[in-house]
Amino acid sequence: MSLKRYWFVLLLICLAMACNKPAPQQNTIVNTAPAKTPEAKAEVADHFSYPLSKQETITPKKDKDDWFNELEFGKDDNLGENWTFNAGGNSACGDPTYAIANGVVTYADLSGREWGLVAIIEHALPSGEKVESLYGFLMEMSVKKGDVVKERQQIGTVGNANGRYLCKLHIEVRTSDCPGWGQPGPMASPDRKGWVDPSDFIDAHR
Repeated sequence: MSLKRYWFVLLLICLAMACNKPAPQQNTIVNTAPAKTPEAKAEVADHFSYPLSKQETITPKKDKDDWFNELEFGKDDNLGENWTFNAGGNSACGDPTYAIANGVVTYADLSGREWGLVAIIEHALPSGEKVESLYGFLMEMSVKKGDVVKERQQIGTVGNANGRYLCKLHIEVRTSDCPGWGQPGPMASPDRKGWVDPSDFIDAHR
């Protein structure tokens, strides 16, 4: 085969291969967000109970119910309450944490080293008013955003924010004018507008 004919045949082969080559794919952004679903509906929150213990009620003092409130609402600018076992230390680690009332989980995520795992539940009161409860420092969380939960349903376990604290539960109750609504928020602040004393609220709605 002459050199000229060789180059001609090679050119035909290259052209044939080019014609069969698939077109380059365009860069695309894959939307991994779940498809939108109708807003979850929960039963009205017409009864509240404490988030710890097999009983619906616990007291802030160290007594026979095994739990005590080691940091009350407002003390050291605390925007909630910190509950732990009477025995102290890490004795509360892994104990069940319960939803204080019927509601919808609006936040469930790891929220930085100060908070650890956090769950937030929105509750609709019989009056139509909405409040939300926050559960911080969790070790494990058994709910996700969008879940409908019932009062006293386990949502996680007491933790220590990945070792930052001794095991305890940080619980908050917020009204709809809370500037931290739907998010973990500051945990402590001298401005408590939008936050209410969790125990007082639960006791008034039992």
